[in-house]
Amino acid sequence: MSSKIIKPLLISLFLGLFLQSTVIAQSISSSEKFKAYYNEVVLKVEKEDDFDQKRAILNDSFENMITAYERVSSMKGISAEDQQGLAEMHQRIMSKLNELNGIKGYDLVADVELDNFANYVQNDLEQANRTITISLTTLLLIILILILI
Repeated sequence: MSSKIIKPLLISLFLGLFLQSTVIAQSISSSEKFKAYYNEVVLKVEKEDDFDQKRAILNDSFENMITAYERVSSMKGISAEDQQGLAEMHQRIMSKLNELNGIKGYDLVADVELDNFANYVQNDLEQANRTITISLTTLLLIILILILI
C-alpha cells in the first residue's frame, strides 16, 4: 500500500481510538461521581446518631434522585432508550423510598436497620447503573442536577 493510503488510515484509526478512550474515561468518571454521591449519603447516615435524622437523610437523597431523573426525562431530545433507563431507575428509587417509609406494601425499615439499608441501597443502585442503559450525556445531566439540588 502507498503512504497516501496508509497515513490517513493510521490517523483515522488513532483518532477513533482516542475518541473512544475519551468517551470511556468520561463514562467511568461519571460512574464514579454516582458512586461518590451514594457513598456520601451512606457516610452521612452512618455518622448520624439520631434515627429520625438518618431517615431524613435517606428521604432527602431519594427525593433528590427522583427529582433529577424526572427533570432529565422531561427534557427534549432524550432518546427512547434513555427514557426507558430513566424510568427503570426512577422506579427503582421510588421502591426504595416506599420501602424506607413502609408504604405501598412494604414494611417500614426499622430504625436500627437504617445503616444496613443505606449500604444495601448503595450496592443496589451501583449494580443498576451497570445494567441499565443511560447515555453519557444523559448521565452527565443527572449528575449536574444532583449537584445543583
